[in-house]
Amino acid sequence: MAQQSETGQSATIRRGIVPLLIFAALTAAMDVYGSNRLQVVSPESLTAVSFTLTAVFFLVLEVVRNGTAFLTMLRDSRHDVVAINITTAVTWLATFYALRNLEPAVVNVVGLALGPVFILVTGAILRRGASVIAAEVVVALGICVFLSVLVWGSFTGETAVGDIGESTAAWGLFFSVVCAIGSAANITYMKRLSDRGRSPQEVLAVRFFLMIAIGWAMTATSSLDEVRAALVPGAVVAVIGIGLPIYVLQIGIRHTEPITTALIVSLSPIFAYFMQFLDGRLQPSPLTIVGIVGIVALATAGTLARARHDGRLVTATVPSAYDTDGVRR
Repeated sequence: MAQQSETGQSATIRRGIVPLLIFAALTAAMDVYGSNRLQVVSPESLTAVSFTLTAVFFLVLEVVRNGTAFLTMLRDSRHDVVAINITTAVTWLATFYALRNLEPAVVNVVGLALGPVFILVTGAILRRGASVIAAEVVVALGICVFLSVLVWGSFTGETAVGDIGESTAAWGLFFSVVCAIGSAANITYMKRLSDRGRSPQEVLAVRFFLMIAIGWAMTATSSLDEVRAALVPGAVVAVIGIGLPIYVLQIGIRHTEPITTALIVSLSPIFAYFMQFLDGRLQPSPLTIVGIVGIVALATAGTLARARHDGRLVTATVPSAYDTDGVRR
């Protein structure tokens, strides 16, 4: 029986890890594509178009499938709904502005790899009782060391974008850190809604209201040509950068703890590093690949440690198939 439970636990972990790995790859693709397009399209127009298209799709999908039942979240979980709208807006606006200034792989690694560090803080505050093991704390601290190396490289011109100046690097890193904080809080609130039985489709139907309002407010001074130029890039970002990745992320979150989610998602930079060379502006950077490989190795170690820890817990809590007298029941 214990062996069957361990097998079931492994299957549950796999159900969470596979969607999270898909999310990591899609996020990398979005960062590379978005960084390229944001050189010619304003972040404001891209934000307005992409999030409007995503929200309309998921709203229509949810209404067709389940009517207006998802609106009960606005009553039963209104604080979490407001919070996830705010964290979504903070995370994505920071991402778009960071991508205008820094190498996509660096934005990706700072924005995602800092996640485990902030999850340790936000999880303890927002989801009391959430478990964190010693190995995950060590991994989070190790990730901070490698991130400091990448930060140094951004200021000294050692990354793929070359010498961009201290001011540009500082703003890019500032927005990347803001993205990391927002992403960590976002994952935690998504987990809270999932814990309350809300499906990924329901959450996606209500999480973009603030983002849409901010996006169109910011385009108020933009010309019609600027908005029109963002239509195709906005549609691409809506699919590969928002809708599909967030959907698979929500599925992964249902089967993993937030700290585990953050560790797996932090593998995304390795995808971004190799994808970004499809953009002719960028050149290989040894410093970036060293930092990314180090972070990937730590994230993998943390994920495996969590899997072993959860497996031991399951084994310890499964009742024995035998009573104390040795008779099988």
